[in-house]
Amino acid sequence: MDDIKLIVCDLDGTLLNSKKRISSYTREVLMKTKELGIHNCFASGRDEQMMAVYSRCIGGCSYMLSNNGALVRDNKGNILYEAALEKPDIQQILAFLTQQQLVFMMYTAQTMYFSNDSEKLKKRITGYEKLSDELGYPMKLAAESISASDIYRDFDDVAKIVVYEDSEIRMNGFLEFAGNLANVHCESTGYGLQGAFHKSVSKKTALLKIMEQLGIVENQVCVFGDYDNDLSMFECAGRRIAMGNSIQCLKDAASEITLSNDEDGVAVYLEKELNL
Repeated sequence: MDDIKLIVCDLDGTLLNSKKRISSYTREVLMKTKELGIHNCFASGRDEQMMAVYSRCIGGCSYMLSNNGALVRDNKGNILYEAALEKPDIQQILAFLTQQQLVFMMYTAQTMYFSNDSEKLKKRITGYEKLSDELGYPMKLAAESISASDIYRDFDDVAKIVVYEDSEIRMNGFLEFAGNLANVHCESTGYGLQGAFHKSVSKKTALLKIMEQLGIVENQVCVFGDYDNDLSMFECAGRRIAMGNSIQCLKDAASEITLSNDEDGVAVYLEKELNL
């Protein structure tokens, strides 16, 4: 594995265990890969605010690929790639969601907006802040509630709008509506969550931008993932590692399968292949 120049890790279900933590063993292994001069990238459906604490745990990532690839930032804070929803689409989506009284969260490069003072989403935000305290990297998220009267505000740099809905019928109604917007595509952005993105967004597109900046090719990239929103990254990686807990389509596309996220599958694989 001497040829590997970039390690790309999804977070939930991959690098993070079921308690949403990076184990001390996995952290140690990732720190050793950095000492070898290998670049690392966290690639997630999460917003970068909700990824930052994990980057801090390993002393900083080379790249943060957030919102399923809608935003890529390097370790100096520079935006390498950004694909935001168009303003007419934002207004139409927000109008539909508020009319249907669906719970949603909208993410920009600066702020998270959550719907109608939702208690469910408030708990999600405070839960993350509590976790960051427990991990020793306290953070206060930039979050704001919006109501039906706010939907025509001039929102900039909207990376994604995520719908939280347990009813399959109501979720399918949203997907059908969004599917009629020419510049929008919907994709899973976590287990049971659907996100609306600009049509150009994918983890693959964002990863190719990172590879271009580094001047590296497929056989120098190692990708770890567990869910279908990781599948596109496998198309541009020589080493495609599915977690033991991955969904079947990812295992079918993988070059290798490692242990589950609760068994430190990423660290076990890297330690062996890099002779750490």
